[in-house]
Amino acid sequence: MSNDNNNMTLHLKIWRQVNREDKGHMADYTLENVSPEASFLEMLDQLNEELIPEGVEPVAFDHDCREGICGMCSLMINGQAHGPEAETTTCQLHMRKFKNGETIVVEPFRARAFPVLKDLMIDRGAFDDII
Repeated sequence: MSNDNNNMTLHLKIWRQVNREDKGHMADYTLENVSPEASFLEMLDQLNEELIPEGVEPVAFDHDCREGICGMCSLMINGQAHGPEAETTTCQLHMRKFKNGETIVVEPFRARAFPVLKDLMIDRGAFDDII
């Protein structure tokens, strides 16, 4: 990605949890050169592309269709389900909804019925059983 004047630097606070038994913690990352046209999941992909060569375990997150249909990409973004844009799934949320230099807090859904499997991935079994 070219270093374009429109690209952003973001400060990310991301929930990291090794497995169901782990207590988990928030981890801080700074990500530069984020395109405002990137989706939120593409931004997480960009972060992982930087973490892997540094020897850091990539952030685990659910995604499937990336077309706003399946609902697998459910996240809490700055305390809001799916982020700041109403009626928009996380995978359809674009980074232009955020400001350059902004701190973004990313967590998995929190409910007893959806235990965290790893990082931002939850066990959706209870939901799938209903469907």
